[in-house]
Amino acid sequence: MSDQNLIPVTNGDVDRRAAFLQVIAHYHVKPGLGDQVAALLAELTTATRREAKNLAYAFYRSPQDPDRFVILEQYTDASGLDDHRASGHFQRLGFGTIIPMLVSREVTSYVVHTGPDGKPLDADKV
Repeated sequence: MSDQNLIPVTNGDVDRRAAFLQVIAHYHVKPGLGDQVAALLAELTTATRREAKNLAYAFYRSPQDPDRFVILEQYTDASGLDDHRASGHFQRLGFGTIIPMLVSREVTSYVVHTGPDGKPLDADKV
């Protein structure tokens, strides 16, 4: 992260210096399409991890329901998520292929502030 992205704010004894965007996506796949979606998510994961503003990207499949997935994504900031959604690989794999295979999708995002050591701060410490 460049110095222009640092947020020099002091809250009590906590020096808040930086933040990232955490995205959590829940996918419920149409019955029987779980294996196909898992393969597509693996391809999307590889491409997304190469994005300049992506910090982390991983997906997990429910052991109780093979048609349910959670995707955990981290970006340097909200523009990183915008860049991801506009990327060719997300347009093709996400919007063009995976999303039509879903029963439902829920995506939430959170700003996670980090301390001087780079570790996330608890919400009550921000």
